[in-house]
Amino acid sequence: MHITDGAKELIQDYLNRKNADGLRLYREASGCGCGAMQYALTAEEPHETDTVKIINGIKIAFAPDVGPTDHLTLDLDEYEGAQGLVLLGADTGCGCS
Repeated sequence: MHITDGAKELIQDYLNRKNADGLRLYREASGCGCGAMQYALTAEEPHETDTVKIINGIKIAFAPDVGPTDHLTLDLDEYEGAQGLVLLGADTGCGCS
């Protein structure tokens, strides 16, 4: 996984507000009806089975169901004055929108 500098700044601000030291990436079923799995990112503590890495100064715990992450990029997304994160390179399954 790669974390852009823009995403890093937004994540650090978020972690400071949550008083957390890192993020956890895992997969969960989407609500679109086709059973697709989507990525979820939270400020919760790593689970025992997670793999923990430091990427661009950010601690990230990866749940085992995430699989390979070399192709993923966490980037800053801006739209109409709001900022958020986008996970580029993620396969969400069946293409539900």
